[in-house]
Amino acid sequence: MDLKMNLDKKSLIQIVILVVLIIGGAGAYLMQQDGGLDFISNFFESEPATIRAPAARAPAPAVRPAAPAPAVATKPAVVEIPAVPAKGQAHGKPFVVDNSYLEGGVLGLRMGKDVTADIEVKVMLPGAGWETPAGKTFKVTEAGGPSAPQVALAWKEEGQKSLSEQNFNNKYSMVLEFGVEKGKKLPGKIQLSLPDETKSNVAGTFEADIRGFRIVDGKPDLSADSVETLQYLALRELLKDDPNKSLEVLSFRDGRYTPPDSAGMNMTGYLEAEYRLGQGTANLQRFQFEKTAGAWKVLRVLSGNQLDEAHPTKTPGAKDSPARMLTYLAAKRLESDIQKKFPDKNIYEPEFMSRHSEKFKIGVCEASYKLNAGGEKIKTVYLFRRKTGGWALDRALGDREKVDFDTGRIVKR
Repeated sequence: MDLKMNLDKKSLIQIVILVVLIIGGAGAYLMQQDGGLDFISNFFESEPATIRAPAARAPAPAVRPAAPAPAVATKPAVVEIPAVPAKGQAHGKPFVVDNSYLEGGVLGLRMGKDVTADIEVKVMLPGAGWETPAGKTFKVTEAGGPSAPQVALAWKEEGQKSLSEQNFNNKYSMVLEFGVEKGKKLPGKIQLSLPDETKSNVAGTFEADIRGFRIVDGKPDLSADSVETLQYLALRELLKDDPNKSLEVLSFRDGRYTPPDSAGMNMTGYLEAEYRLGQGTANLQRFQFEKTAGAWKVLRVLSGNQLDEAHPTKTPGAKDSPARMLTYLAAKRLESDIQKKFPDKNIYEPEFMSRHSEKFKIGVCEASYKLNAGGEKIKTVYLFRRKTGGWALDRALGDREKVDFDTGRIVKR
């Protein structure tokens, strides 16, 4: 795949298209098809796309009937959605919508306070996943059709941790109306009847939290707390020095964003990007992000032989937890050692696990990593002592050494 990324000719939305297709579920599917993702290059050799409202349809020519038909009074079918919080029943159990969300083109109506819902209805809306369907109405009859949204019903069986799920593409009826967005919330109302054995249904109003990456007024919403937002920023960073470079994104890994550790601090994020320029070898870069003034930005770009844990936004101090300090010190030493011994190697899949004893003022941090993407894990255990000024790295333990935390002594394995 050879994508000529010409920033002079493409809009931000076109970058988003690339991110969604390469990173999203569609990308994994399309890469297996004939031609892969080569067709995307057409986006970057043409003028930027412009989003417009649908044009008004021209009225059809008047046709005079041969003979007037007798008038028949008809009353249009009107679906009255109750103006109460959405509720119903699913698989014979009461279903009350406790919270709802809109993310990536999916409306989710959930019952339950835990991370895993007790019951959830998901409606996969047509159109681009980064669009917010404010003011839109979706009506589906039992006949369905190719453009009808897919509906998924998920529920928790007694004694099971994972949810069971049933999908519906047709033979269901739905009226779904969205209101006007306010404060990253989108009100709406729904009446949905499913064709399962218990005739599951839900009707009423909801207020969905808007999540995930999206486009607002033709620009990316960089306030969205989403891994896709970080992916977009990383791709833009990779292209900023040379808009015409031939870029192939191999993978984005370990994307995450975390709340601040303390008051006055900002949210931070992290992402790894592996990519290839032209026909060259694969490159690995690590991106650190920070959310300031309500918008995400790239804070720092690390090379493949640098570690996120060795370059925190704030250097750990005496008030931080021992686990944080031991990890930081171990990462600094590991990064330095690898850069000296293997200057041309990248560090893959780094992991750190620490343990300490305040009683014996001793601690360890096990660092595991790879020097080749498909290679075996290498492990190094660092020994720490707590001194007057705080924790200090003593040395790396030998392969047959370990710390006995019951005695605070170093013993043979």
